[in-house]
Amino acid sequence: MPEPDFLAWIERESEAFASVLAGGDLDARVPGCPDWALRDLAAHLGRVQRFWAAVVRVGADTKPAHPEINPPADGPALADWMRAASHYLLDALRTTDPATPAWVWWRDDRTVGAIARHQVQEAAVHRWDAQSAVGEPEPIAQGAADDGIDEFVWISRQLRDPAPILLVATDSGRSFPVADPAVCDGPSTVTVSASASDLVLLLHGRIGPAAVRVDGNRAVLDAFLVPVS
Repeated sequence: MPEPDFLAWIERESEAFASVLAGGDLDARVPGCPDWALRDLAAHLGRVQRFWAAVVRVGADTKPAHPEINPPADGPALADWMRAASHYLLDALRTTDPATPAWVWWRDDRTVGAIARHQVQEAAVHRWDAQSAVGEPEPIAQGAADDGIDEFVWISRQLRDPAPILLVATDSGRSFPVADPAVCDGPSTVTVSASASDLVLLLHGRIGPAAVRVDGNRAVLDAFLVPVS
């Protein structure tokens, strides 16, 4: 399988996000983040991308200060501000070796390459959020969504007890055991089937189990979907 082009995915999803801001109602509520309006979502993603650009620029496993930056209020200016944030992130990633050590909130892999991978999902899910606030959102592209499931499972194994869940992407045909087979080699007690995009949205709390096919012990899935505090 070819190496994923994380930077191209970040660029595409970020531009789609910025395009919503230029013409959308910035006071529209975001269904996936009910405490936020679209302008709040933009402030969040813009700050996140600037923060991770700063993390990458450090060139070591050291956490920099989170920038306190107030975005502009009107749509076109906010879209430009968002594009500038994406440019800072992409420029940092393009000019830094992916193997460079970096601070991250998960345990392993603590590198710039892992940040690039995670920022695909940050941009893709929030792009979906932005579009859902103003109309019908486009699904996350299959390749990015497949990798998003794989990354979510990889991080969850670092933070959670093993869960006997199998995620099946019906469009790509890939299967993702939530528990590491080397640790939990028993059969899955619940299988969740949906498009790769819908599985990512389920894992990030944007859609509920009723929107996907669940075979087996639903309670196991419900427990897994509770965010780690």
